[in-house]
This record gives sequence, structure tokens and C-alpha cells, in this order.
Amino acid sequence: MEGYRETEMCVHCGGSCCRVQPGHCLPSEFGSAQAVRAAVTSGKYTIVLLLDSKIKARVVRPHYKDPGKRTGCTFLSSNGCELPWQDRPYGCRMLRPREHDGEHCKPEGITISEAAGMWEQSGYLPPLSACVIPDR
Repeated sequence: MEGYRETEMCVHCGGSCCRVQPGHCLPSEFGSAQAVRAAVTSGKYTIVLLLDSKIKARVVRPHYKDPGKRTGCTFLSSNGCELPWQDRPYGCRMLRPREHDGEHCKPEGITISEAAGMWEQSGYLPPLSACVIPDR
């Protein structure tokens, strides 16, 4: 399985990337619409709508730790990620940890925009017209 494991720098910074937002999943991590539905209804995952000038699509990712502020990953604890490495979302495994203070971690591999396109083509998500956008 490809990706990057935690380093001492991750421990040092306390998961600052994970405190901002969760990484994105790929359809292949679920395998069926039923598995996606079960993950979302568990409250541990959510479907996020991406809207900008280039894309109008959705992606599945872990739910926010603070849904009101739309920040943090529900799986981030004081001891790091609660998920075993192989069970972490693709976007989390493909985040290359920074090597020095002052640097940023670097997402690699399939981007969130590319993943959203994969989700829309997967058939695992309900029609966009059936989605409810909550008030902010």
C-alpha cells in the first residue's frame, strides 16, 4: 500500500494538518454504494460538496471533529490517528510529512478534485439533486 507513515515531525506538530481538515477517500476504499451509506450513516464519514470555478462534485472523507466550524478530523485523538495506517483515507496516507519546522506537509497522488470526479463516476453517491445543503 502506497503512502507515508507518521514521522517524529508529526508527533512534534501534533497533527496540525489533521486539525485543519480530514483527508479524502477514494471510491475503491468502500467498494459499493451500501458501504458508503453505512460509513456516512455511522457519523464517522461525510459527503462534502466541492464548488469552485472548475468543479461541482462531491467527495467522501472522515467527518469533521467540529462540524460547525468544518475543521478537524473525527479520527484525530490526543494520541494521533485512531485508525490503523492501512485503514486511513487515501488523502491521509498520501500526505507527505514535512521534514523541518516552518515547512508544510505536501499532499501527493490523486488530488481531491480528481477524487471528486472519481466519486461522481462511481455510482456510489446519491444523485446531486437529492443532496441537502445545510444552512451555515
